[in-house]
Amino acid sequence: MDDERVYRAVFHLDEDDDERVLLLFANVRNLMADIQNVEIEVVAYSKGVSALMRDSEYSDMIDELIDDGVRFAACSNTLKALGITSGKLVDGVDTVSSGVGEIVRKQCDGWAYIRP
Repeated sequence: MDDERVYRAVFHLDEDDDERVLLLFANVRNLMADIQNVEIEVVAYSKGVSALMRDSEYSDMIDELIDDGVRFAACSNTLKALGITSGKLVDGVDTVSSGVGEIVRKQCDGWAYIRP
């Protein structure tokens, strides 16, 4: 096994369904437990951005994952369409110009694509 290798995975979240969001968090935690050298980004767009809101029931879990090095990114197109400012997102959540574009860029850069 190559201990020097860095693995990279981008997770897709476009739903606000509790089961789907909790599955995503479980997948992220399981991946982190299995592979030590892993970069993880969760990209949310459409209804998925609601999970990244400060007042979301998931905000504490997101805080913990951010502290553990997971990057969360919200789609600016979705935020604009829904009239949501980035200040309403959990601290530490980044914005990207397009959620779909971010996923495509990551895949072209060799990131594994995960859709829970």
